[in-house]
Amino acid sequence: MRLHASSATRLVELSVAGHNLDAMAKLSLADERTCSYEEWGDPSGLPLFWLHGTPGGRLTRYPDATLWARLGLRVVTFDRPGYGNSSPLPGRVVAHVAADVAALADHLGLDSFGVLGSSGGGPHALAVAALLGERVRACVPVSSAAPVAPDDVASMVAVNSAAFKIVAERGRAGFGDYLAGLRAELLADLPGNLNAMIADATGPDREWLSRSDVQRLFVESWTDALRPGIDGWLDDEMSLLHEPWGFDLGSIRCPTHFWHSDDDALAPLEPVRRLVAGVPGARLTTWRGQGHAGGDRNAEEVLADLAALLDQPS
Repeated sequence: MRLHASSATRLVELSVAGHNLDAMAKLSLADERTCSYEEWGDPSGLPLFWLHGTPGGRLTRYPDATLWARLGLRVVTFDRPGYGNSSPLPGRVVAHVAADVAALADHLGLDSFGVLGSSGGGPHALAVAALLGERVRACVPVSSAAPVAPDDVASMVAVNSAAFKIVAERGRAGFGDYLAGLRAELLADLPGNLNAMIADATGPDREWLSRSDVQRLFVESWTDALRPGIDGWLDDEMSLLHEPWGFDLGSIRCPTHFWHSDDDALAPLEPVRRLVAGVPGARLTTWRGQGHAGGDRNAEEVLADLAALLDQPS
């Protein structure tokens, strides 16, 4: 088992000394793929798998470097296949993530744990909860992606609504060409081009992305995640855009708490309401006017609620 000395220490190493890619933790999986992961927070804390958005990777996290440790959480992040230093898994569906989480949990000696998924990580968190049964003690999708109907697309920012159109007209290969161009453009000037991508998003999202600490984390995380190319991003998008996801929402039995903003223009609220209705006993907390970044803005509230769920007797 490999633990970082502390969340704060690890963050300082990353932001001041740069990435030491040779020192990252890697797990060899049964199918001969490699899964790269990181551990953060309190090494003796409540275990939580924190699943990144789309695109993203194991370095995606909150600007407050002390948050996970202060709340007594031992957090595991990892690159989904094709991102960062994890091997690609072409054609994967959302459900495939559960096997990787199970392998990591076994490797780290975690019998049970919570799972939180942000944005594109939300459906993946639901897959883990549905497929790993009693091992998952709580599931928290935050600002989650969800299957959208034609009427939902009109309320989305242009970059997301364009994705649906390109996939419908040009298929996987055409969408891959689109993402390759978008990746090159983004990496040329991540802060500036990221802001341009969401120029039609809500004010709260534009305000959030204008913060220097948030921009620094986006640059660090997305640069590493997209370094090997578009494989992870393309497979993520295609798996999210196309149903079935490979699992049954109705099989989730752990406490499940969705958090979402009423003005989220990257992942509209109405499709999420339909997801909530499919999960037995699920709760939905709706913020007013927090944008897609509502989960980041309210991270302490979300994580404190989650920690309370994880701390309940099994």
